[in-house]
Amino acid sequence: MIIKRISQVFLGLMALAFCKTGIEALIDPQAVLANVGIELNNTAALSSMRAVYGGMHVVFGLFCAWGIFKNQSAALVLIILYTTGFVAGRLVSWTADGTPNDFVITWLIVEAFSLNVCAALLFLIRNREKATTP
Repeated sequence: MIIKRISQVFLGLMALAFCKTGIEALIDPQAVLANVGIELNNTAALSSMRAVYGGMHVVFGLFCAWGIFKNQSAALVLIILYTTGFVAGRLVSWTADGTPNDFVITWLIVEAFSLNVCAALLFLIRNREKATTP
């Protein structure tokens, strides 16, 4: 029961984080990307960032919220896939391009932490399910 509650709280925090980023990016994508020095100077760039950082993040947040009550494992898998992609991409970039700024390093740490928490929670949930299955 404690693992279920921890998972629900974690998914709730992730839902809020995804939705916050998504709403901010839908409203002002330039402000979201200013932290990494990206300048959106045409409508295609604005549209792409509103889609990826806006719409997709809002939907991921809603999926995490749904997962709290309906399917924690599925929501945890989504976060594992998302954070694995970000961590891998950031590490490749660090190797290929050099050390990023503090903002990016902070996000790398947050994403790696989230990946590990989700993997541990998913492992514990699946083991509990195996133990209760006859």
